[in-house]
Amino acid sequence: MECDMECGVTEVTPWDRSSAVRNQVLMSAPVVLGAWAIARHRPRRLLLYLPAAVAFMTLWRRWVCARCRYYGRECSTMLGVMTARMMPRDEEHALDRQTMMVDFAFIGALALIPLPSALKRPRLALAYLASLAAGLTAVVLDACPRCENEFCPMKDVRRSLGLD
Repeated sequence: MECDMECGVTEVTPWDRSSAVRNQVLMSAPVVLGAWAIARHRPRRLLLYLPAAVAFMTLWRRWVCARCRYYGRECSTMLGVMTARMMPRDEEHALDRQTMMVDFAFIGALALIPLPSALKRPRLALAYLASLAAGLTAVVLDACPRCENEFCPMKDVRRSLGLD
């Protein structure tokens, strides 16, 4: 049985704070570099990008993190802990595959928005693409093997790559 934070007992998670923080940094780096690229070449596009990134890390967590088994604890990133500080757990709905697919589509859209601006400068493009690769690698190699949410589409990606 999972426990809410109010009961005083916490379930052990497969991640420790350091891996959750590391993965959070690796997944946040493309957002920072993407915002920088957009600011340099298409500043008005920041009016789309920054609210979308903030919504992903705050409002959208209601449909993902607030429904997840790791709510309120370190998960593959620090979003589970941050969500518990922003909103209550969603007891009525469980996290499912469809929601995870939308979550990954949201991440993909956030990755694509700055790409045209980043590609205008070779070093920035290299840094941006490397940060995307580092974040994806952290998820596929560090986060996914430890996660117990078997319905996640990233489990399929790992199997297709022969990692499971």
